[in-house]
This record gives sequence, structure tokens and C-alpha cells, in this order.
Amino acid sequence: MENTKKKRKKPSSFYRRQDMWGVIMLIPWLIGTVLFFLMPLIRVIIFSFNEITLDLGAIHQKFVGLSNYIFVIRTHATFYQEIITTFAQAVPNTILIIFFSLFAAVLLNGKYKFRGAARVLFFLPIVLATDLIDVSLATVSLEGMGNDAATAVGGMTGAAMVVNFLIEGVGLPSEMIKIALDVISNVFETIKLSGVQTLIFLAGLQSVSPSMYEVAKMEGATTYETFWKVTLPTVSPLILTNLVYTITDNLMRTDLIDMIQTTAFGQAQYGYSAAMSVVFLGCTLVLIGVATAIVGKVVFYND
Repeated sequence: MENTKKKRKKPSSFYRRQDMWGVIMLIPWLIGTVLFFLMPLIRVIIFSFNEITLDLGAIHQKFVGLSNYIFVIRTHATFYQEIITTFAQAVPNTILIIFFSLFAAVLLNGKYKFRGAARVLFFLPIVLATDLIDVSLATVSLEGMGNDAATAVGGMTGAAMVVNFLIEGVGLPSEMIKIALDVISNVFETIKLSGVQTLIFLAGLQSVSPSMYEVAKMEGATTYETFWKVTLPTVSPLILTNLVYTITDNLMRTDLIDMIQTTAFGQAQYGYSAAMSVVFLGCTLVLIGVATAIVGKVVFYND
């Protein structure tokens, strides 16, 4: 009996040490969250209910209640429309990035020659020089192209030749060409914003047990069936992770952020800017909550 009790104590002490090291590793994150997120968030919420003025470096607050929120929601000229546009664009962009990053990860995880070189060629522009693939096709203006197509494209010789051929040679309308160029420019933007998500999916794919694929092959499953029955369920928790990251990353790159910063530091309307930030944060949390609730229903956790 004594030997049995001693044997039972060893696992408990091991798990206690494991929990202790887990807490120790979380301490830097907890300190950073409190100092650089929670405390500024609390100050922003407080500022949103006050009229803020600066006097010789001192911050003076005058409580105004919900006046700042009423102004930014009802009175501000563009905030309401801008926040609707921002979230309407974030949803399709997020879906496109998730699908593309998963597709890219599956391709990069395949077994073929020069796989390492393919990964380097894919990630190097994203990690080191994202502007290289940020092609300026998005800025192409098709207004008044006609015979001046090369000039309207803005000096992009190759694109100008293609656009000129499509307009004058093929006879396509400029509106159709503009839509095509917008799609192309979004492809480059999608690639630029998919690096982190692709790395996460690639790490998840490499952790899938090869025995699962061997069993699927023995059962006669095709590559298509193996993807839907083995690969996708296994990496589905990472879809949820990438979903939250992609939504947040997309929303932080919008014109709405510039508007909030300009309101505070360009117009010295700190109370209005704080109210905008709180509304934006609230809408972001709602969007993330709805998205995770929907996707979470189809996530498979392999216990």
C-alpha cells in the first residue's frame, strides 16, 4: 500500500511542476496584456465619456456622458457609413484569405522535388519585401482611356499594352476591364496578407499523422476524399485561429483607423476619437463572436 501511494504522488508532483512552468511562461504575456492593452483600454473608455483638453502637458477632463457617442453615431458626417463599409469589406476579404492560405499550405506541404525552394520563393516576398508584390494595378484609372490608354495606366508599359489591346483590339468596355484589374489587384493583396495564416496551416498539416493518410489510401479514398475527410477536419481548429487573426488584421488596415487617428491627433478631438475607438472595438468583438460561433460548430477537435 505504501508503495502504491508513493507511485501516485509522483504524477501529481509532475503535473504541479508542469502547471507552475505554464504559469511562469504566461507571466510576460499577462504583464504585457495588463500594461499595454487593459490599462490603455480603460483610459480610452474613460476618455470617451469626457471632453478632453490639453494644457501645458496636463490632461483636463470634463464629463459629458454619452454626448461623444451620440455625435460620432448620429452627427458625424462619415463615421457611420465608414464603419459599415469597413465591416462589409472585411468579411469577404477574410473568407478569401482563409481559403487562399489553406490552399497555399496544402500545395507547399506536398511531396515533390525542390519543395524547400518553392517555400522560400513563396514566403520571401511576404516576409522581406511585401511591397514587391503590391502591384500598383489597384491605382489604374480607366477613365478616358481610348487612345491614351498608356498614359492613363500611369507608366505601366506592360499593363498599358494589354489594356490598350483589350479596348481597341478586342473592343471590351472599360468598365469590364476595370473589374478585371480590380480582381487582379486583390489577388496580390490577398497573397501579401496570407503569409502568417499559411505558416499556421502549414505547421498544422505537418503535424497530421502519416498513418491517417495511409489508412485513407488503404481504404481506397481519392485525394479529394482524403482532403475533406482527413486533412480539413484535422486542421479545422487552425481555421478558427486564423479566422480571428485575419479579421483583426484586416480591420487594422482600414481607412477607419486613419480616421480615428486623424480625429485625435489631427483635429485634437480626443473625446470623439475615444468614442469612435470604443464603438469600433465593440463592433469588432461582435463580428469575431458571430464568426467564431458559426465556424466553431464545424470545428473538429481530435482528443
